[in-house]
Amino acid sequence: MLALLQGEWLKIRRQKVLAVVLLGLLVLTLGHGVIQAYQQPVPTSEPWQPALQSELERLEEQQQELNPGTLMYEVNRERMILYQYQLEHDMPPDNGRNVWSFVSDNHLLLAVVGLYLITMSVYVVASEYQQGTVKFLFLKPVAPLSVMISKWTLIVTLAFVAISFVFAASYLTGLVLLGTSGPTEMLVVAGDEVVVQNAAFASLRQFAWTGVEILVYCAGAFTLACVLRSVAVATAVSLFLYYSGELVARLLAARFEWAKYLLFANLDLNAYFEGRPMAEGLTLPFSLTLLLVHLALFALVVYKSVHNKDVPLS
Repeated sequence: MLALLQGEWLKIRRQKVLAVVLLGLLVLTLGHGVIQAYQQPVPTSEPWQPALQSELERLEEQQQELNPGTLMYEVNRERMILYQYQLEHDMPPDNGRNVWSFVSDNHLLLAVVGLYLITMSVYVVASEYQQGTVKFLFLKPVAPLSVMISKWTLIVTLAFVAISFVFAASYLTGLVLLGTSGPTEMLVVAGDEVVVQNAAFASLRQFAWTGVEILVYCAGAFTLACVLRSVAVATAVSLFLYYSGELVARLLAARFEWAKYLLFANLDLNAYFEGRPMAEGLTLPFSLTLLLVHLALFALVVYKSVHNKDVPLS
């Protein structure tokens, strides 16, 4: 198994795609950091309460014109709850940036990591069939399933490397350009209440749960590659689901109760810590259980695909 994994890793190193992706992520992180440092607000001694109260009143007037249940209605509702909390607890809105607020914002770059990993999840499997090299892998004195396990282990390793790199680059960039001064706590609206979270813990949690979400997408892409055996088709389907699956699930969840059982409705695990699950009745244990069930189904399909289908030997 170790020899198989080393072989897969050597293939990735020879392609140098990982290095290019990491370099691109570093450039994007540095650019984002420079922009944030340049846009740092200038401290002022003027009282903040009148401005915040005025903004709260404006939102209340706007809220009366919006339809309940719409996205804008919910966004306004959360902002009103947050502003009211800050006024009642004499907590000025700290618009300054620091290392942890930068890390939290920069976790959105993991969408690029997801794009790369999904593409690789398809390529490491489907390319073997298209190039005809799969026959050499399966003729070795190892089980076909061991070959697939080594390839999946490679994807998990790449995910850990890429996500850790983005986190480390974000932290170091934020530390150098923005420093540690500023808010150390994050206010999150959960339902009708405001929850105070540690900014460092919240940033770590965002990266961890987003990593889980990406790996589930990768597992789906890996499974499609085993079944379809075409790089182009499996990549197209996987990326389509990656970019549209959650949107479709959100639209269905707004109208149908059964939509909460869809895989895409349970992928955003950060939502449970930020007070915005996709549908009523969804809980973190429920979503984790559903994800595990889907991962088990993916594994079963991969197992069947490498044992029940003839491997092209010519």
